[in-house]
Amino acid sequence: MTTLLVAISGGHLTQLTMLAPRVTDGDDVVWLTDDTAQSRSLLEGQTVYHVPTRPPRDYPGVMRDTGIALQAMKDHRIDRVISTGAQIALSALVPASARRLPFTYIESATRVTGISATGKVMERVPWVDRYVQYPHAVNARWRYALSVFDGFRVEPVDDPPPIRRAVVTVGGNGDFGYRRLVDGARAAIDDLDCDVETLWQVGATDVSDLPIPAVASLPSSELSEALRQADVVIGHAGTGTALAALSAGKVPVLAPRSVEHGEHVDAHQQDLARFLGDRGLAIVCEPSSIRPSTLDTARRWRAVRSSDLAPVPL
Repeated sequence: MTTLLVAISGGHLTQLTMLAPRVTDGDDVVWLTDDTAQSRSLLEGQTVYHVPTRPPRDYPGVMRDTGIALQAMKDHRIDRVISTGAQIALSALVPASARRLPFTYIESATRVTGISATGKVMERVPWVDRYVQYPHAVNARWRYALSVFDGFRVEPVDDPPPIRRAVVTVGGNGDFGYRRLVDGARAAIDDLDCDVETLWQVGATDVSDLPIPAVASLPSSELSEALRQADVVIGHAGTGTALAALSAGKVPVLAPRSVEHGEHVDAHQQDLARFLGDRGLAIVCEPSSIRPSTLDTARRWRAVRSSDLAPVPL
């Protein structure tokens, strides 16, 4: 069997790369995503078709990308499609429907209490198999089978080292900046009574007036290594950021973006932050509330994930 895996870069792609070993056990795999530093790094050596990077809810552009999805299906005789979204899932849905291919849509783990715009479209397509990543979200239209957060737990660190390295990331989102997080993290790091080597991944945030060595986006491999080496991680409450930190063994300090401040299109980061905070998988606070004591608490915990998660047939 050959499976086409479809996800836009960022948290959606991070999730699908983590879920793929469990849902494509033994399959040949082809990827459809956009061309970014993250996607090139995560999917190095694999068969990948690229669509243009598009702003949220660019549905005319999504429809133009159906041709790329169709080409992938023709070139590799695709048997089924699995997607974690976002709108790129619609680019694959149209040709998959025309070719009568089974189509599975897994809603993002970011959606703890609601369904995304793409998910609401999928609800109207009766032949799509739809899954949520939280058992409490199951209803007549959505089933539950697995989650990217399966197997994670936290444990205390005995005699943790002092904070000497930090990563601050607002994700690689090219559409919304997050200056409040940069300013809050910078203030907390500056208040530590030691020098801290800090990696700043700032996405679309304008930091040209700040004396920090910022980058917009790093390849996934470089960011993962920086996270592993860090003593503390500060980030927005994006799924990709949370998963990258947890996978690197860190319990991150997460400050969810705000719709009221123009930092995102809705409040889904608030929901995800609350879920992770309630389970001890993150320390959650507003950007202006990050303190040296917050960072000190974070460095005293590590994240661990089980290595024997079972395959899940969809």
